[in-house]
Amino acid sequence: MREVAMPRPTWRAATVIGAGLLAAFGGYQRPSAAVARFTGPTSSQPLALSADGSVLAVANPDNDSVSLFKIVNGLPVRVGRPVTVGNEPNGVVLMPDGARAYVANTIDGTVSVLAVDTTADPAALLIKPNIRVGTEPYGLALTPNGTKLYVTNSRSNTVTVISTRTNTTIKTIRVGAEPRGIAITNDGDDSDTDETVYVTQFLALPIAGKVDGADDARAGHVTVISTSTDTATADVTLDPIADTGFKANGDALLRIPAGPQFSFPTGAYPNQLNNIGILGNFAFVPNTGASPNGPVRFDVNTQSLLHVINRAIGVDAHQTLNMHEAVRDQTNPAKRFNTVPWAIAFKHHAPEAFVISAASNHVIKLDVDAGTGAAEVELDTSDPTRVLQIPTGRNPRGIVITPDDTRAFVMNYVGRNVSVIDLTTSPERRIATVVSAALPVAGTLNDKIHVGRELYNTSVGTFDPIVPGGPKIVGRMSNNGWGSCSSCHPNGLSDNVVWIFAPGPRRTIPQHADFAAVPPLQRVLNWSAERDEEEDFELNIRAVSGGAGLIVLPGTSTPDLAVGNLSPLASGDRNQLKVRGVNAWDAIEAFVQFGIRAPISPVSGTDPDVVAGRALFASANCQSCHGGPLWTSSRLNFTPPPAPGTAVNGQLVQQLRQVGTFDPAALNEVRQSGAPALGADGFQPGSLLSLFAFGRSFLHNGAEASLGGVLQNVIHRSAGTGGVDTLTNAADREKLVKFLLSIDKGTPAFP
Repeated sequence: MREVAMPRPTWRAATVIGAGLLAAFGGYQRPSAAVARFTGPTSSQPLALSADGSVLAVANPDNDSVSLFKIVNGLPVRVGRPVTVGNEPNGVVLMPDGARAYVANTIDGTVSVLAVDTTADPAALLIKPNIRVGTEPYGLALTPNGTKLYVTNSRSNTVTVISTRTNTTIKTIRVGAEPRGIAITNDGDDSDTDETVYVTQFLALPIAGKVDGADDARAGHVTVISTSTDTATADVTLDPIADTGFKANGDALLRIPAGPQFSFPTGAYPNQLNNIGILGNFAFVPNTGASPNGPVRFDVNTQSLLHVINRAIGVDAHQTLNMHEAVRDQTNPAKRFNTVPWAIAFKHHAPEAFVISAASNHVIKLDVDAGTGAAEVELDTSDPTRVLQIPTGRNPRGIVITPDDTRAFVMNYVGRNVSVIDLTTSPERRIATVVSAALPVAGTLNDKIHVGRELYNTSVGTFDPIVPGGPKIVGRMSNNGWGSCSSCHPNGLSDNVVWIFAPGPRRTIPQHADFAAVPPLQRVLNWSAERDEEEDFELNIRAVSGGAGLIVLPGTSTPDLAVGNLSPLASGDRNQLKVRGVNAWDAIEAFVQFGIRAPISPVSGTDPDVVAGRALFASANCQSCHGGPLWTSSRLNFTPPPAPGTAVNGQLVQQLRQVGTFDPAALNEVRQSGAPALGADGFQPGSLLSLFAFGRSFLHNGAEASLGGVLQNVIHRSAGTGGVDTLTNAADREKLVKFLLSIDKGTPAFP
């Protein structure tokens, strides 16, 4: 479908933004007429509708703006230019009457309040200074009557409650780690004292007694908050599932190597809980399930799960749906899996849901049993041989449905546009795409980064023709759209999963780089220092994701087999497929170098304990392994490939350090083949940059549950002082831990 900018009417110039809105400078004055109210539960999304469906607001995270639309004959018509807000707006809500918008500015740690007037240009103005909330606010949800706003602060592990009458903070609630998605029930009256708030914790937490690398090692968590007291009242555990419906051909933890028969059931635990929706007595959490036990294969590593909470008793309803199974079972051989389920929305008048597949660029439809919470994926009524998959734009991340259930609007993050889906037809279909914000100018560095962002987040990929004027090449990133880079590196960071890979257990490493350096600093890649350039992950695309890859023989789409880790034929010098004229791997490398932001720490660098901890870090010479802007001694200090003899067992051994973190007797120190894991030569020092954000487990195999546990290792903590232990005092180690938790991009690095 051709993308078009919808025609814009000529709006009257406005010197007053909406009748009576100047009163908002001193606080909101409730109108005398009946107050508008949302008719159903509310939930966080990067786009929002007013209660009557007449106004649409869309956040543009990469443009630091919000676009406002009027809904005219079922289509969004953008009003004026996007309105500039704070840095990286990831969430937006509209008051029920559409007269105000609230925007979560993630980098700034603020919420903007906008007066909305869809008859003016600009369509909204900031009506008071931004409201200061916690660190990295992400999700927003209003109580159905619009009197209270709840904000998830993803890095300070809190929820801020804001009064929309006064536009001031009334409470801050401590919740679990990395709160993201938020949904609020609707009790049907005008009060805001009987609602229940559900907040997802983005990454799964370890289960006591389980070993990292097992398919049941972790569980998801959802915090429950009462609006009557604005306190956290419960924590709901979302359990792993024992059988995903997909079988492996071996079991690494049981030391059974891969064989010819796919007969080993695989489990999965819920991870990447970005969003939550409510229907009746149930709450639904789409997530990327992790199956980390080896052997790693494209259809047994990640799953597309929907967990269900029984709200009446506050527990996992054990009605978990693996949305991949419906695609596997369809008789049509043209399959595309529902990869990275990122958001969900429900119809208002029917037990039907729509789930976004962020990596596969489509929306699927679910039928839901309102009595049990069980859901199933619908088939396409026009072709029952396949699952109904409604195309969207590139990398969809949010979905809302109009009050009359006639339209769904989908925010496409990479496409910077909105897909319009007609829900009145059978099957439902996309009928329009409207521009939300401008794309980067072609040929610029920003354009190159954006192409890389697209490839990083897609399970498919659309590539330029081999011959000018020929057909575009679709696919190649994974087998049937199963996986993407973002499946394990959400937003370029880490899913905190310990995967049993070919060299052994390896916890996912965040990929943020030092984008301020010129040229950008590049780490040697992976815990085992086995890759010297981003292009070496070509083998991940081909092996882990089962894709055809991006490096091809010249003039063809045939995979070039002469590539490999630390290969004399450097991968980056090979012929690459292109996207809009840009080399695919060059674009991905640009995105990794410039487009991934390190999380912001909530711990102040001026805290006396942090200052003392920094001095202890220096006196223990921790910077010998964790120095420099990337907070690791790992550096790519040569032009690939490495000199002969510098790689041993496929590892750049000069980059490795032996600091007592390898225990060959540990259950998870095993390769995916069942053989003993690599590790005797040591490991590449991990980056400490934004370490606080990935603290569900530590070390290459997740063996330590806390930084305090890491520092119990005397060999590790005295590695920089030749074995002299300067950290024998437990109180000193606590101060050092606090310093480590404060490290982010703003922390001065050691040489």
